[in-house]
Amino acid sequence: MPDDDRTTGRQPESEGRPSDAGRRRPYPATPRTSYGYRTTGRRGAVVPPHLLEDRPRRLSEFLMPAAVILAGVLIVVAFGFILSRAVRDDDPQAIPPAQPPALGNLPVSPADQFPIPLPSASDEPSPSPTPSKARTTPPPATSKPPAPPDRGSVKVARGDLPGRVDLSAEGTRDWVHWGQQSTFSLERREDGDFQILEGAPTAPRFRHGFSPQLFSWSGGSPVATSDGTPTGIRTCGKGNGFSISAPAGPATRTLRLYVGALAGRGKLTAKLTTGSAAASATFEERGNNLDTAVFVITYRAPKNGKISLSWITEEAFSQDCGGVALEAATLR
Repeated sequence: MPDDDRTTGRQPESEGRPSDAGRRRPYPATPRTSYGYRTTGRRGAVVPPHLLEDRPRRLSEFLMPAAVILAGVLIVVAFGFILSRAVRDDDPQAIPPAQPPALGNLPVSPADQFPIPLPSASDEPSPSPTPSKARTTPPPATSKPPAPPDRGSVKVARGDLPGRVDLSAEGTRDWVHWGQQSTFSLERREDGDFQILEGAPTAPRFRHGFSPQLFSWSGGSPVATSDGTPTGIRTCGKGNGFSISAPAGPATRTLRLYVGALAGRGKLTAKLTTGSAAASATFEERGNNLDTAVFVITYRAPKNGKISLSWITEEAFSQDCGGVALEAATLR
């Protein structure tokens, strides 16, 4: 069967090649037309003549190709479904679950799934939860405030004054007597280690011998013994007086100071050198006769130091030597 025909302008065949009259055609000869060909002599598409017939098409001619196409599509879909199932069954970890964004290089685990509570079909409202009692936290224990610093202790009181005072029996640590021999004389316990000391004397200063009490001692220096003497010293004028000191420490001690006043008022002040404790007292005599008293000073210091005593004329009631007097002191 020839694959094409030629137009009327075709070149004659060469000699020796059989002509068209000697070959059998597969279908009846039809008049030559130009359908499916170009007149220029170039080869074109060959269209069977029965497809170009002008006649109505049957439904089967449309359904058959459509059925073939649909069957092909279904086969492709089924194959893809079977393949995806096979991949999931063979490698469960092939497709990892999606994770939320990571923080830096550390993956964040997916949030837990919580069931969403659904409202109950009942119309009755759910009972409200009973509020729990709040725990009362006890207040923190407050620490005790620090103890105040030790100020020491000083107490001054007036004591009983006997007619005769035994300085040796009373002053077990030390004792002192003023004016037994002269204005500046001082008699003291020989083994008292000079614990009681007098400060710098002030002017004027006088010896007197009219004390109502008699002072006696033994084991003294520079006077060894005395059966009893009414002597002492005194001063005149406001602001003049005497000062003495004695050892102080944590142990409680007692100092007895024998004083007098004549037409004046005296003030005794006692304070510690190693503590802030202090005390004071006054004694006065407005007449022109000497009156005497004894001050009992009980004291204790936070640490070793001294107690300082001053016996000063606070007020003079006479221009004729009104002031204070000093006779003796004992320490125990």
